[in-house]
Amino acid sequence: MTFSGTERRRQLVTAGIGTALTLVMGAVLIMGFRLATHMRASINALQTASALQAYPEEISRQINSLRDRLEVRAYSGQALADLQGTVTRFDQDLKQLSASGERSPQLGRALLLWHQYGPVIESVVIFNGQPYVDSDTAGSSLSREGREHYAAVKRAQLFASDNAKALQEQLAALATTLQRNSSDAAAHLRTLLLAGVLAALVLAAAAAYFQLTRSRHERAARDAQEQTRDILKTVREGFFLLDANYRIGSVWSEALTRMFSREDFAGLTFEELLKDLVPSATLATATKYIKLLWGERAHENLMKSINPLGQLEVTMDNGHGGKETRYLQFDFHRVMGTEGIKHVLCAVGDITSSVLLARELQESQENANAQLDMMLGMMHIDPLQLVSFLDTAETGLKLVNTILKDPARTDQEFRKKLAGLFRELHSIKGEASVLNLTSIASRVHALEDMVGECKKKKELSGNDFLPMVLKLDDLLAHLRSVREMAARLTALKDTIPGAAAAAAAVEQRSHKSAPPAGAPERPAVRPVEDLSPALQSMAARLAQDHAKCIKLTLSGLGDVPAPYAATIKDCLIQMLRNAAVHGIEAPEVRRAQSKDDTGVVQVLFHKVTDGYELVFEDDGAGMAPETLKAAAIKKRIITPEEAAGMDTRAAMALIFRPGFSTQQDVSMDAGRGVGMDVVARSVYALGGKIGVSTHPGKFTRFKIVLPSAEAVSTAVA
Repeated sequence: MTFSGTERRRQLVTAGIGTALTLVMGAVLIMGFRLATHMRASINALQTASALQAYPEEISRQINSLRDRLEVRAYSGQALADLQGTVTRFDQDLKQLSASGERSPQLGRALLLWHQYGPVIESVVIFNGQPYVDSDTAGSSLSREGREHYAAVKRAQLFASDNAKALQEQLAALATTLQRNSSDAAAHLRTLLLAGVLAALVLAAAAAYFQLTRSRHERAARDAQEQTRDILKTVREGFFLLDANYRIGSVWSEALTRMFSREDFAGLTFEELLKDLVPSATLATATKYIKLLWGERAHENLMKSINPLGQLEVTMDNGHGGKETRYLQFDFHRVMGTEGIKHVLCAVGDITSSVLLARELQESQENANAQLDMMLGMMHIDPLQLVSFLDTAETGLKLVNTILKDPARTDQEFRKKLAGLFRELHSIKGEASVLNLTSIASRVHALEDMVGECKKKKELSGNDFLPMVLKLDDLLAHLRSVREMAARLTALKDTIPGAAAAAAAVEQRSHKSAPPAGAPERPAVRPVEDLSPALQSMAARLAQDHAKCIKLTLSGLGDVPAPYAATIKDCLIQMLRNAAVHGIEAPEVRRAQSKDDTGVVQVLFHKVTDGYELVFEDDGAGMAPETLKAAAIKKRIITPEEAAGMDTRAAMALIFRPGFSTQQDVSMDAGRGVGMDVVARSVYALGGKIGVSTHPGKFTRFKIVLPSAEAVSTAVA
């Protein structure tokens, strides 16, 4: 809570009154204690002085008694002992009174008189001889010592008679003075206590007044705090204050509890608040930003513009044993004081619904754009070529569906299914990329990702394939929508020769019934496609995606026999991908090697004596055997011992191994390790051969030799 200046002054006045009351009471107590101590000393002195008044007369009486006994020759020992005791007590009490600090004139004169008593009295009280002698004739008589003693007693008796009254008067005057001093001290003490009580009453009244005023203000403050708590309970944003140690204060809004699923935030550091909710890199960035907020020179508007927590994704428990993702928006405001920054006010808003809505809108926009792009792309595709692809893709996906439904029990059987899925999906994605049907290629790529994740698992079960079935259904539905759109577009091309026939073909295929159960077969007859436009389009797309310059030259593809068309197409798609990703270097790299910025890819298909030959060559980086071995070891395709025993030819053959790839990351065009494996299998299936030659930094050349088409047809028949 922040106090106003008036409240601060009121607190200072209350504290001042309390201090003054304490000082006054302390002064009264100290002075009263000193007066009481003085009074006690005066009273003791008065009692002593009062008691001393009787001593001079008592001493005179005892001296007279001692003289009378000496005169009648009576026993004088007791009288002398009584006199000695009285003199000793009087002398001690008088010295004690003098030692108490009393400095009155009467005491001085009394001490002087007693000092004069000393020699006279002392000669009497120190006697310890025999005052009498006995004889048979004279009886008892004073001895010589007795006569001297008697003479001293008579002198003392005469001195006491002359001075006892004066000494008694001085002691009486001293008692009167002490009594008067005690009375004055008592009066002073009463006055002091009265003044202290009055001062205490005045200060207590003032304190009560200010306490009453403070109570009213405290009630107002409590009402304000209650209103603040009501506000903090009601607002949907989370509010809290951070101190200079980046710790949360004792007050926060209740929305914070709902956002972070915890009750207590007091004393929690900002880093501890986010520690288990965000990645470590995000946490480090957020912590650095919070520290920057405390810089005196940091511009607040600038700090807001670089706020890294404007949209923070956090993952937390949903209360049902699972996890949920939320999106929080943090906003910071510095609270300034007279000495600089006091706190940083943090406002947290849950923007999950807004983010999800924005994503839905973005996805809808992207879908609309994708539909538009797909329509524009399909308009440039030959209708017969598009129909052929859709037929092939649908057949391939039905084969994928058959592989998914194929029962398997052992881990080896499951992994065999994954290998089959990879080959089919990779082929479909390649053809979709050639035709620039990105919506289909991206969906197939996502399905490939799921297959790749399964391959990484140590143990597989049938449940691991269930998500692929759902993804496959989505892909088949998308293919049907593409076929329908193709039919509409084809129908609109009524000015293009053959459009009506193509539209009829598309419509017929879009409504045909599903084939019988079991693995579907690829169409036995399909028109020979002109691959050149599609491959040129694919080369342009690959160059753009991978920031490279590629020139593709094609020769002889029009002579590809129909039985080889599909295989040649699949091979060229995969090898063109490999050339764009692995072979052709980036322009700056080629420039550094004194090469032209544009990489050249040459494709030549021609008839030879006993069949056909396809040559695919790029002038890129080539392949180094040691690099191939290292990649194969990393993929665990071979062991280091096997790599050490490989020659160059064996190392080059690694590129045809299933799962082999030198690409670290998986992309739309590389990284799966199934491309050249599929090429080799397709070539071998036709009874052909494939070879590779390379020169690091110069070129890579693939040569595929196929038997004559008639021989293949005879073998198949």
